[in-house]
Amino acid sequence: MGADGDVLIGDSIASGFDTRLNKTATRVIEPMILDGASVISQITPDVVATMFPGAPRANIEKYLPLVRKALTERGLVDKTMVLMALATVRVESFTFAPVSEEPSPLNTQHPGPPFNKYDRRPDLGNLGPPDGARFKGRGFIQLTGRKNYEFYGELLGYNLIGNPELANTPQPAARILAAYLKENEPVIRSALAAGDLAAARKTINGGGNGLGGFRSAFILGNKMVRDKDSDFAFLKEAPERREIKKVNAVSISNPASRSAKSSGKKRDDDYVMAKKKDDDKDGNEKAKKKKDKDDDKDRKAIAKKKDDDRDGKTKEKKKDNDKDESKETGGKGKKKGSFLVRLFRSMS
Repeated sequence: MGADGDVLIGDSIASGFDTRLNKTATRVIEPMILDGASVISQITPDVVATMFPGAPRANIEKYLPLVRKALTERGLVDKTMVLMALATVRVESFTFAPVSEEPSPLNTQHPGPPFNKYDRRPDLGNLGPPDGARFKGRGFIQLTGRKNYEFYGELLGYNLIGNPELANTPQPAARILAAYLKENEPVIRSALAAGDLAAARKTINGGGNGLGGFRSAFILGNKMVRDKDSDFAFLKEAPERREIKKVNAVSISNPASRSAKSSGKKRDDDYVMAKKKDDDKDGNEKAKKKKDKDDDKDRKAIAKKKDDDRDGKTKEKKKDNDKDESKETGGKGKKKGSFLVRLFRSMS
């Protein structure tokens, strides 16, 4: 598919597609169609809707064909890379639509202009104002920084330096996602082969941001998509994480580019939060049962002590009465008529 080729959804051209894209490509890669179409065919709107619980259905139906086409272009049609792509979009664009990064304390130092923290970031290749705002995060994968805009624009034939907003239009956003995954394919496959979802996530972000949503989407997809050659047996990360090697291009998204999804963090972490709530609930119930049991023991102990004290006082009183009677009878014990003797003495 060329840089200016029409992308069809049903019988119409996908909305948002820019037919005026720059075509000065120097490293355009021809499509590589490999075996694995059965996996791509399983990636239906229903499957994606399950993996993206907060995304509008209309977005999924609108943009999924572009993502599938872009992955097919790069030969990323097996289960490993398809799930990697979808789980990445789940974190970077939880509505399943290209988005632009918003100003936040993570990328902006007040009272300066928006994204001024990016202006002189050497890892992003920015040269100073206004590079921070000009090359902010955009698209399905949040392309960030002059270096990345230049690299992927040249790779795909888009003039992203002259027109950065192209990175946020549907077709370029989908192709940038697929191209980045292809550039870092060996590292990603190595991490996923080891069952290390955190290491796979680091190839995109460089940190742990969004790992909960990424893991949730990947595991859900793993359950729904079948592929005998690359089914994943793991449901959690490997105990020992593999060290991620330095990739060719600068990581597309960085910790500061997460602000665009700040309103969606709760949805992104729904799987982890739900599990935590269940664990907390179970823990609270166990703690309550233990407390009730301890309280019951304490109540029984107190009741027993009261009974023992009452018995002790009764015995002590009886002992005192016996002493008094012994004095009155001269130590000879009770005799018949002793009551009349005591009564007569009290009256005299």
